[in-house]
Order: sequence, then structure tokens, then C-alpha cells
Amino acid sequence: MTAVAIICEYNPFHTGHAYHIDEAKKLSGADYVLGIMSGCFVQRAEPSCASPAVRAKAAISCGMDAVIELPSIYSCASGNLFANGALRILSRIKSVKYLAMGVENKTELIFRIAEIQANEPPEFTLELKRLLQNGIPYAAAISSATVKTAGEKYAQECEAVLSKPNNVLAIEYVKAIIKHKLDITPLFIERKGNDYNDDSPKGEFISATAARTLLREARFAELKDYIPADCLEELVAESGSHAVNYGAYNALTLYALRTKDINKSFDCGEGLDVKLKECALARHDLNDAIAACKSKRYTLSRIKRVCVQTLLNITKDVMRIAPDACGRLIAIKNSRLDLMKNLTGICVKNSDYAKYGENAELVAQTDGLAGSVYSLITERDGNSFWDRKLITL
Repeated sequence: MTAVAIICEYNPFHTGHAYHIDEAKKLSGADYVLGIMSGCFVQRAEPSCASPAVRAKAAISCGMDAVIELPSIYSCASGNLFANGALRILSRIKSVKYLAMGVENKTELIFRIAEIQANEPPEFTLELKRLLQNGIPYAAAISSATVKTAGEKYAQECEAVLSKPNNVLAIEYVKAIIKHKLDITPLFIERKGNDYNDDSPKGEFISATAARTLLREARFAELKDYIPADCLEELVAESGSHAVNYGAYNALTLYALRTKDINKSFDCGEGLDVKLKECALARHDLNDAIAACKSKRYTLSRIKRVCVQTLLNITKDVMRIAPDACGRLIAIKNSRLDLMKNLTGICVKNSDYAKYGENAELVAQTDGLAGSVYSLITERDGNSFWDRKLITL
């Protein structure tokens, strides 16, 4: 039995994601489709627009067979750690033989770029070191070093590939497969419809950015062509009763920044803690504090990650035991309950973490904190992680 995996966020799930699942099935010919999805917080370093349960149920209803939650330490991390964490968890499931990923273009160059960054030839390492010493942010430095290492013949094409967010994440997936020597074949699915950051509510497939905007503004009539009917009904219901209160989230995060040691957060360093603390103490609005902290040295995405990591206690010490983190099964098809015996290394209930050791339990505490915060900002009783039951449908 073989599986094709999809690393996803479904924030929210839309018709483009349904297309991706269908294409993954066709390209792989696998026996089942397995998703590994961000939980209460996503890689944009913010709360998910709908609960993990709602997003996982949408995926199952549109062709996925099972959905596993990616631990918060990875879902709130940079693209490199996001990819490595997901693939580390997938590598424990021996039936996973394919990884389907969306890309914008030039799949042959994705392999070339991934090989350069994974193998780190001397010319790449030297150029990357030089750029970092000159104060260039890491993401920009690694991109420039890659383009130079690829050579003039490929420079322009590499720049184009590296300018697209889905390509960049696909490169991280392929790098992780190379580095960990995984027996997983990458499958590339060309992205259709609007670009990743396009907020236009028109076209064949809209972006998740546009879908979130429509959802937040309660423009449900415009969403109906882009979100499967059953999924839309539940998403609308959730937005009515448990919408994210961004004011509450911002206040909780600012309080954490004002009272905690920001320097312990995994992505912090180089004086960012001092600057961010000053901005948080001086302003009552999180977005204003982040904007004031942003500079050429400190990118917006990094600052936002440090904010979430400070709130959720994702510290450097926690990240040292990250390899022992376990995924948690959120949902599975009733007709595919037989698959559970294949999901090795995955937790289903709270007590399962103890089976995988003390480090797995310690990392899960971060998910528990994420669930607690998410419950508060979406006006739910209990804890959105520890109190969740396995969904079968």
C-alpha cells in the first residue's frame, strides 16, 4: 500500500486545494492521500482562520483520506523548518512514497536549486557567508548565493523561480528529501488561478489570501464559487460563532512581548529582542509595534514569527528537541479506518505522547498552549488541542 502526502494549511480550504488533491491522486496512483496540516497557528505566523477540525473535515470531504496535525513548533517556523518538520514526521510512515506539491513553473530548475542548497558546494557557502556578514537577511542571502552558484546561464531563470512562494517552498521540500535521504518521490503540480498573494475575488481559482479576506468581511456570496458547498456551510457557521478575535490575539501577544524574555524565542537574535521589546512597550497595537520594528535587517516575516514564538513559548531549548515531535491525527475517512495501522509515529489521543518519550510530551505542551490561546481568541470553552476528539466521516 502506498500513500501520496500533501503538506498543507488549508487556510481556508478552497477549490484550488480540491484540484490539487485530485491531481495528486492521478499523478501518483497511490492507494490513499495523506495530509499533514498546520494546526491552530499557521506559517504566516498568525492564528488560522478556522479551526483545525473544520479545515481537516473540508479536506476529507474533498478526497483526502486522513489529516495529521503538524506540531506548532514547525507550523510557526521558517519555510526550511516547516518543510523539514513535516517530512520528518512523514518519514516515519513507511507507506508514504510520494509528496505532491504546488509550483508556479520550471520544475527542472527546482531540482537544481534544491541540490545546490542541500549539498552546499564551497562557492555557495562562501557567497552565503559573505552576504550574511554584510547584513543581508538570510532569505535574501540564500537566494542570491544560489543564483550565483547556478552560473550565468541559469541566473535569470533561477531568479524567476526563486521569486515565487510556492516554488520556494517546493525547493525546501526537495531539499529535505535530499538531506534526509528519504524514499519519497516529489510530484509537481502546476498552480492554476491567481497568484499566492493576489487578493482578487475573481478568476478560476482564487488565492487563500483572497478567501480569507472574503471570509473576514462576511462576503459569503462571493465565496460560494471558490469553496465547495458543504465546506462553505461549515466555514460560514464557524465564522459566525467562533471567528478569530484579532484584537484579543494582538493584546495577548503584546502582553507576552512586554513580559517575557523575547531572546529565548527560536528565531530571535542579533538585538531583535531589544528592538521588539521597545516597540511593544511603546505601542498598544501589535501591528504598529511590528511595523516600527521592521527594518532591512529584521524582516516582517521574521518579526511575526518571533511574536508567535514568544506567545507560545517556542524557545531555542524546545527546538533542540524538535526531532522528537509527533504529529497528531485530526481526521480520517470512516471507510479508511484500516489506514490507522500504517500511521506509525502518529498520536491519536493525549496519552499517546507518552509512548514516544519525554521530549515528545514536552513539545506537545506547545501545541497545548497554542490550543489554549486559540480557544480564548475564538471564544471556545476548553482547549482546542487537548480537548479535541478524532474526527471520522
